[in-house]
Amino acid sequence: MRSVPSDLYGPNVIEVNGAAMLLTTTGGGVAVHLTAAVDEPGSGRGAVLDFNFDSDRNDRAGTLADYDRAALTEPRWSQTTLCGRVWAIMVGGDGGTIGRSGEVAFAPTCRRCLAILDRHFPRPIPDDRLTLVAQLAADAVVDQRGFAEIHDVPGDQLDELRRTVRALIRKRTGTPVRTHVINGVVYVECPAIHHQRRDEGMREAVEAVDAFLKGERAPRRDQDWVTSWSTWGVT
Repeated sequence: MRSVPSDLYGPNVIEVNGAAMLLTTTGGGVAVHLTAAVDEPGSGRGAVLDFNFDSDRNDRAGTLADYDRAALTEPRWSQTTLCGRVWAIMVGGDGGTIGRSGEVAFAPTCRRCLAILDRHFPRPIPDDRLTLVAQLAADAVVDQRGFAEIHDVPGDQLDELRRTVRALIRKRTGTPVRTHVINGVVYVECPAIHHQRRDEGMREAVEAVDAFLKGERAPRRDQDWVTSWSTWGVT
């Protein structure tokens, strides 16, 4: 990569495992995408087109005054974003917007680009308690209610835990399993088993209503479908 004068800004990039990723826009949406550098120098396209620096084109050059022209027009970027879309131009960074109606951003927002970006990082090492927590959740789903919750799961363990739970349940039941993450809680659901256990849920609901009508406290149910990651520290 060529050096950029200290008083001018180069391409708006983030570093991923030592590789530069350009923040780009397709021009037709609000998402900020990621675009990788090409393997062969000079075989890609520039972060902006050369004419964007021309002062006689809608006065757009004024917004590029703080950028290095040679650095931004260097043909080093892929023709498509990580998610496979043809992009229009670099998103503005430290040097300001690109074009009067442009935007400034310092992180990608395209969900597909972010998902693909995960592949550039090594998979995290599974925590010692992951197998145990996954087994407890699978038991709750298969043997009890058809659903389970797992609380306090570290972010770097979420994907592997969800994969493990699904595999355990499918191996025992041969039925589809769904997992979701909402506000840091992993929700596990097996619709087929949940349907089989519906009578138990109806019975509990009837008992609660009956207690309410009698002015009694509803029976307290153990939350046997809830597992907390933090409870099962492995030493």
